[in-house]
Amino acid sequence: MPLNECWLSFDVDDQRCHGMLHLPTTPSAAPFPCVVFLHGFTGTHLEPHRLFALMARLLAHHGIAVFRFDFRGNGDSEGSFSEMTVTRELADARAALRLLETRRDLNRDRFGLLGLSMGGLVAALTAGVEALRCVCLLAPAHPDATLERYGFRAPRDVRAAFETGFSAMELTPGVRFEAETGVLDVFGNPVSSAFFEDLMRHDPLEAVRRHAGSSLVVHGSADAVVPVRIGASYAEALGTRLHTVEGGGHTFDSLPQQAEVLRVTLEFFKNSL
Repeated sequence: MPLNECWLSFDVDDQRCHGMLHLPTTPSAAPFPCVVFLHGFTGTHLEPHRLFALMARLLAHHGIAVFRFDFRGNGDSEGSFSEMTVTRELADARAALRLLETRRDLNRDRFGLLGLSMGGLVAALTAGVEALRCVCLLAPAHPDATLERYGFRAPRDVRAAFETGFSAMELTPGVRFEAETGVLDVFGNPVSSAFFEDLMRHDPLEAVRRHAGSSLVVHGSADAVVPVRIGASYAEALGTRLHTVEGGGHTFDSLPQQAEVLRVTLEFFKNSL
């Protein structure tokens, strides 16, 4: 089946974000409902094993437009990852919505969000301040779970760790402190103290309770990055069901797991938009 896709760009604070818009190839008339995809920490608009590309094309073939883009400092977008904070990504997500609102081929009253991991956290925050028809969270991250991995409980803990070069704690394999630049090297991505300090200011569970539309949370039962209990807490806050992918890891890294995620998300958006 032929594809109808185009690149779109938008600016946030003089930095440009790039993404791909997928428009339906079905005969249904515009304006189309649209879902914005928000990728995870250090991710891109593709995500592991092209999950976002596959999902976007699947939705487009069923009459639903999709816009998947790179947050600033990620993928093709401008900026440095060292500047990344949740607050910045929230601003990027809202700017993407403002861009899509200007298009006559999209129906602003039928917009939804999908976020994976840290993108799920950002989607929860966005759903608390935007009027959206629906939101789908895939293995959503939470500040507490992220901060606990580094032993951070207060801003002073963050400052102390960066000032002492994390000498008092054992870092995860693949993560090390760069004394020369003062950032954490997280699998080749520079993470600043500002990221952790900003993360402490956000309460996505409180924010997502303000979402008045439909919702779905999907989480792998064997997720070793974000425990499934975090997904359960989001589902409880939303008053919705948690779909558990049995044996699923953080990014659903097998063909059967991927097929299950594609199936349940397609069903959700077809019923919600």
